[in-house]
Amino acid sequence: MIDELRALKQIKERFGENSKDVAVGIGDDAAAVSTNPENYVLATTDSQVEGIHFLKNTISPRQLGRKSIAVSVSDIGAMGGTPKYILATAGFSENEDQTYIDSFMNGIKDAEQEFDVKLIGGNLTAADKFFVDITVLGEVKKEDVVRRQGAVIEDIIFVSGTLGDSSLGLKLLGVNKDRNNGDSFLADKHNSPVPRLKLGSELARKKLITSMIDISDGLLLDLGRISVDFGLGAKIDLDNIPTSKQYRKFISEFCDDKYELALSGGEDYELLFTSPKKNRQEIFSLSAELGIQITEIGNITGDKKLNLIIPDATKKEIGKRGFVHFSK
Repeated sequence: MIDELRALKQIKERFGENSKDVAVGIGDDAAAVSTNPENYVLATTDSQVEGIHFLKNTISPRQLGRKSIAVSVSDIGAMGGTPKYILATAGFSENEDQTYIDSFMNGIKDAEQEFDVKLIGGNLTAADKFFVDITVLGEVKKEDVVRRQGAVIEDIIFVSGTLGDSSLGLKLLGVNKDRNNGDSFLADKHNSPVPRLKLGSELARKKLITSMIDISDGLLLDLGRISVDFGLGAKIDLDNIPTSKQYRKFISEFCDDKYELALSGGEDYELLFTSPKKNRQEIFSLSAELGIQITEIGNITGDKKLNLIIPDATKKEIGKRGFVHFSK
């Protein structure tokens, strides 16, 4: 069995040396390449594989087309950039007919309009099961690019939106409950994520943050990628983790620990970022201006580990950290 985290480390060690034109290479949300004096070209790629990232009975082909773009442009937003162009590779099996393909392409078209991007090419192939791989090209001013690395001790840790909704929505869809009770909020969070593109670009443009990442694999795993991976740690107040009323309503049906999916569920595509304390009020003002919830959840520390503090001020044991490919 492949160890994903070890494989990623090996890839970075073997191929991570950048050329003079590569400002940000392997190991961040997107690569940044210098092509002119003012801007970087941002490039990222992501996949959606049947049976791994989605089940056909829980998402329509149109939703899947849009989602495949949404989760990919999210990485551009996490670098403070603007997505511009997309390339798409799709592998179709014997189980997809022309109606399915047409609906999937309608979803791609929806995403083009919603995120102001343009499909400029790609590839079609036969496959044992359906998959789609999206490459996104974007741009950012050189002085605005934000990386995973950059946080310092005592920086505040912020997160946008609410956490755990997507993974709980998937569980509800698995038992067909979300659609039966007439409340589609959690299902929509999973099938139709909204990348925080405007928030990411504004945080970067206003120079309010020191590091940023989008939450694709779970809060804890992605928090480690902006702290522990760079010799830092974090203290998180569990009572401050933002969750929706729908999450709080259904979480006990699937998890004994009410925090579990908010901490490690993944596919939230919210922004996790750090900022000096002096910028706190300006960040909350931006939250009000954009109408996007932003919550302060903790601080960066220097102890090279993640500490979860429960309301009685004691530490909580960390279990599963997030989604890792190739794990059982």
